Amino acid sequence: MLRSRDEAMEGPGACRKARLDCGISGVCDGRKRDMWIDLGNIALGMVLLLLGNDSFAHGVAGWAARCCKDALAIAWGSSVAAALVPGAALIIAGHCMQQPELAIGALIGASIANLGVTLALAALVAPLLARLKSLALLNVALLGAVVLVWLLGVDGLYARMDGGILLAAFVLVAILFLASVRRERAASRPLFERSMREFGTGMLLVRLLLGALLLGLGSWRLVLGGSALATHLAWNPLIVGLLVLGLALALAGLPNALASARRGHGEFALGQALYASMASLLFLLGAVLLWQPLASVPSLMRFELPALFALAAATYPMMRSDGALSGREGGILLAAWLLFVVAELWLTFA
Repeated sequence: MLRSRDEAMEGPGACRKARLDCGISGVCDGRKRDMWIDLGNIALGMVLLLLGNDSFAHGVAGWAARCCKDALAIAWGSSVAAALVPGAALIIAGHCMQQPELAIGALIGASIANLGVTLALAALVAPLLARLKSLALLNVALLGAVVLVWLLGVDGLYARMDGGILLAAFVLVAILFLASVRRERAASRPLFERSMREFGTGMLLVRLLLGALLLGLGSWRLVLGGSALATHLAWNPLIVGLLVLGLALALAGLPNALASARRGHGEFALGQALYASMASLLFLLGAVLLWQPLASVPSLMRFELPALFALAAATYPMMRSDGALSGREGGILLAAWLLFVVAELWLTFA
């Protein structure tokens, strides 16, 4: 077929433009596909972490039930496991994959989400009665932990000595907390008395091993998806850790908190959230710094740590005013966390 001269002259340019458009479209499609893969890895990691934490915590509670018949010790033992194990698994995965900023961001983000999401949603399910004075001690310890982490990072570096200081502070808080619980043993034991199904040694081992396996796989998927997402969005890995992986760590303990709220064991939900936030700052962060010194990030000093302090400070009068954390107060905490997320995104894009 014959073409006019103008059509013949426009042909090569049109072809080049078409090829360029196809190339740009292909790159965009590839980026979208990669981001969906990243989000899929993060979602899968969340599910695996939640299932693994549930299995591991029940395994620990089962072993505690076999070793001692004190329901209070069993309850706090499973709470400690649910608070510490997911964060420890994520830290190990982050350092094995050379993503320390992602892991540190996840610890700080989890401390914030434990108060603004886990505790808030549990209070929305049912009012959380705060009948134990030990919970006030945990809240004060969390406030002190935030201040200590902030002070140690003022010089721009978290050294190994700083990690030792954080671990020593955690040991001190643990001793004071155990002493406080023992003084309240008579008042607190009825709160946690419950019939517990006993499992054999083999089943408990399966629960522990399966939980450890799922925790490891979930942490690996979270770090893999989080690091890739930070690369594709051109974000600092610390931000992805704060907003995404921190939320995943907090959600890993959400089923236990919601179940406790429904059973009327508000102390259990409160203790789990406060202890998890405090232990993330003192024990887990201290262990990381003892292994590898890290530079302190200016944004942590200016925004994230003050935001965590504000949430912890707001929780204290909520519990002490009427002896309970109501659904309305839970809604306030959730709204505060959402405001934190919006502000974090605004600062990131700005």
